[in-house]
Amino acid sequence: MLYEKLKAYSDSGVYPFHMPGHKRVPESGLPYDIDITEIDGFDNLHEPQGCLAQLQKDAAQLFGSRHAFALVNGSTVGILAAVRSMTKDGDRVLIARNCHTAVYHAVELCRLDADYLLPDTVNGFGISGSVSPEAVEQSLKADPEISLVVITSPTYEGVVSDINGVSAICRRYGAKLFVDEAHGAHFPFSDRFPQSAVTCGADAAVVSLHKTLPAMTQTALLLTNDDALAEGLKRQLSVFETSSPSYVLLASIDRCLEFLTHSERAFDEYVDRLTRFYQAADALQHLTVSCARLAACENVFDLDIGKLCIFCNGYMTGRELMDTLRSDYHIELEMAYGDYALAMTSVCDTDDGFERLIRALKEIDGKCNKAKPTTNIIFPSLPQKRYTIAEALCNDGKMIDIRSAEGKVSREYIRAYPPGIPIIVPGEVIDSSLLSQSEILEASGNEILTDSSSFPLISIIG
Repeated sequence: MLYEKLKAYSDSGVYPFHMPGHKRVPESGLPYDIDITEIDGFDNLHEPQGCLAQLQKDAAQLFGSRHAFALVNGSTVGILAAVRSMTKDGDRVLIARNCHTAVYHAVELCRLDADYLLPDTVNGFGISGSVSPEAVEQSLKADPEISLVVITSPTYEGVVSDINGVSAICRRYGAKLFVDEAHGAHFPFSDRFPQSAVTCGADAAVVSLHKTLPAMTQTALLLTNDDALAEGLKRQLSVFETSSPSYVLLASIDRCLEFLTHSERAFDEYVDRLTRFYQAADALQHLTVSCARLAACENVFDLDIGKLCIFCNGYMTGRELMDTLRSDYHIELEMAYGDYALAMTSVCDTDDGFERLIRALKEIDGKCNKAKPTTNIIFPSLPQKRYTIAEALCNDGKMIDIRSAEGKVSREYIRAYPPGIPIIVPGEVIDSSLLSQSEILEASGNEILTDSSSFPLISIIG
């Protein structure tokens, strides 16, 4: 059933402006005939000495790091292993609030005490800006016990932080820096993209090959230049990553690395396609796909031009735009959130794909009528924390309607999907701002998810 469904979608003619980055273009000859286990001659991912050791050595060289660990459980397993390797039980950590759920799960599993850093909202765009070195220093100065800083760079929308500056601040205060760089695996392969995190001094970073490169879903790399940390990462990967790694996925990593070895022309062509697309998008009268305007904003340090954020400016919601592109133009985007929708591109996108998208946007743009006032989905302040995540989950709870939960302490995560970033975590007080923003999210077509999957009922402590 699933296989037939996947084949039907593959043959439908829908153009994939979403992950994975291979865009179903490469003819790889993968799955069943090469699906094996750790038989003689094929090495062991958790103690590599042969072909898998060479694969990881090749990856490290291509990505400019001393060590690279191949991941077949996605960036999630790299995040879990890295946070565990870089902390001890009960450590104080600083987390950018727009980090992925996997970071919060690492905090939970490792019983850490998290402080949060809320990135500024980019004026006029309603998305999170960069994490500044100054904000990190302010937090570290206020709490010298913080041992680890975790930030996401690039964000889902492509906003990049000053990793050089943040890493220098972390070193000054004796904290480690881990960067969730899942959406930036393509950075090292063209000077039109920002520099990669490990190149800029991060102690470790994770990159998802499958998001923006020709590799299968769940393939990623964990990178570090620290020899001692590499030993800890290896140990924790043996805990968190499957003991029966998929050789189909490992082969996909290998094919991706082979592609990257000879990819200069392909990336030049990719950047040319992006440049032509942005030039064509300048003609839009109502919708906006403005890389230059966003990059020029004060709290945006750098930007990944491969993320196409299509802002609707009140003429429709991002969800309405996404639905229209799907139903009327057979174009599937990555996500919609509030007033914008996101088209993810990769080196495997085609001229035809970009042309289909800009033609569709121009047609939709021409049909736009009167704009409505827009309400950005932003969280101007952090909720009050009463317990650590682990402490909250150890408390007894009861289910109540979220509309009656103001002032109560949440016992579960509440997050909008996409993008899956928590808007409240266990142990935090539910306030009026959260309630109003969750209503706006629902009205914009975003799904509100909780651990118990019973929203609007949620579990509170009590």
